[in-house]
Amino acid sequence: MIWLIYILATVGFYGVFWHVTGFVQARWVNYSLRALMLTVIITPWYSNGEGTSLAPALMVVFLDAVTIGIDASGRALIPLLLALLIAECMVSLYWLWEKRRTKK
Repeated sequence: MIWLIYILATVGFYGVFWHVTGFVQARWVNYSLRALMLTVIITPWYSNGEGTSLAPALMVVFLDAVTIGIDASGRALIPLLLALLIAECMVSLYWLWEKRRTKK
């Protein structure tokens, strides 16, 4: 039930963010901002050491930094950074493909 509420809130927030970033004329910046925001919002990671439940990785990073210490935040920060890197690579490839397609 909690994940359903989170997904609905994500859809609403992302819809507003999509609308707000619509004014950006540079297509790559537009795509990049949207992909990075979506990645930050939906990347899950284990909320505890046993790995029994998932939570958004950004929340896990902040809560680990506050409750355990800054060193513990790397547990969720590394997968989040990898997801951001993959998202940025995908956006760049899509932008190049779209640019090449529109030239023809």
